[in-house]
Amino acid sequence: MKNRRAYMEPLSTILRRNPQGDKTEITNTVRWVGFSSLGVFLVLIISYLLLGNYTNALVTSVGIIPIVISLILIRREAVSVPSTVLAVTIILLITWLATLSQGIYDIGILGYPVILIVAGLILRGRMVMYLAFLIITCMAWLVFGDLWGWYEPVFLTRAKPEDFFLGGIIILVAGNAVYRLARNVYHNLALAEEENRMRQEAEQKREEVIQQLKRKNQELDRFAVRVSHDLKTPLITLAGFLGYLEKDLKAEKYEQANRDFLQMNEAAKKMGKFVDELLDLSRVGRITNPPKDVAFNEILDDALKAADGLLKAKQVQVEIDSIFPFVHVDRARIVQVMQNLITNAVKFMGDQPNPIIRIAFKEIDGEHIFSVGDNGIGIAPENHERIFELFNKLNPEVEGTGIGLGLVKKIIEVHNGRIWVESELGKGSTFKFTLKNSPEIKG
Repeated sequence: MKNRRAYMEPLSTILRRNPQGDKTEITNTVRWVGFSSLGVFLVLIISYLLLGNYTNALVTSVGIIPIVISLILIRREAVSVPSTVLAVTIILLITWLATLSQGIYDIGILGYPVILIVAGLILRGRMVMYLAFLIITCMAWLVFGDLWGWYEPVFLTRAKPEDFFLGGIIILVAGNAVYRLARNVYHNLALAEEENRMRQEAEQKREEVIQQLKRKNQELDRFAVRVSHDLKTPLITLAGFLGYLEKDLKAEKYEQANRDFLQMNEAAKKMGKFVDELLDLSRVGRITNPPKDVAFNEILDDALKAADGLLKAKQVQVEIDSIFPFVHVDRARIVQVMQNLITNAVKFMGDQPNPIIRIAFKEIDGEHIFSVGDNGIGIAPENHERIFELFNKLNPEVEGTGIGLGLVKKIIEVHNGRIWVESELGKGSTFKFTLKNSPEIKG
């Protein structure tokens, strides 16, 4: 057995089920056709009564019953059933009028294709086929009934005014109905395009989330490896020097025991610093201080004071060549960003005889861009992204845990900003980050 095509719902069914469609448009169209048909029937009945043709008036009045039923159903927000009833009633009315007039040559049969067009926009395909068969049957009656003498059409050699008015009514009804339904179809096509666009955006966001999760998983893997290593190393140091301490105390080597204490103290400090940075990292994304407007100069002063000892020890000159704006930020976090960038610049000065750090600001297209540059050893282009990854130390010999720049990036991203580095080996580095005028800080 061949597979049938999937059932295609009529427009009316889709509109009833989906509230986003313009359901009232198609309902109003069917109601308008119903009242127009009722008006035509009433005019015909009155005309027959005035002409004294009571038989035709009685037959025509029967057609009012299904139209009234259809209008009642439309009032109850039904569409398919009243549309079918109206279509059948109008087809029979056209056939009846053509039989009384010019048969197959009557202008009224122009309504047959119009009914199929309008019905095709409302009803399911099978019902439209039934209507088509009904119309073919009616046309067979008009042709063969005339040929076989079952009725006698009126043949005129001149045009009748009634033909103009009848044709005009058919065109007006058809034009209004098709216009309304076509407008509704275009409306739903626009909705479909919008839904498709939203679906594509959702797919893109889903892909972005997947990539973010992959990066997070990679960070977690590196986190587990690095934490286990960096916590284990000072613990091994502590355990080793505890053994030396015990031996030195038993041997009364107190000077060596003091050196053992210093080594153990240094290992404990490293472990404490690492744990503190881990805790600090875990807090990023949860704003501990409410954001507020603050002059960036004040943030810079706090960061320089915190790094003052290191700057003096390395004899680093700091140049500030800008007037800084107000920013709407978590002050403590942005101070942390500047402090990390300044100390990072000092660490990677290398053998530079005249170490300089330049701190500047520019505004481009309403975006605040801050920069911290140095004349140190620089960074190879292939490592520009890697340096912001957690626990990724390019130079294991340099003191640090590998958390600093990763922490800086997370803080900037929490403030809806971005950070990047411009650098070449041997030509220093410039770290740049953005802060909007009034960013909405993520919670």
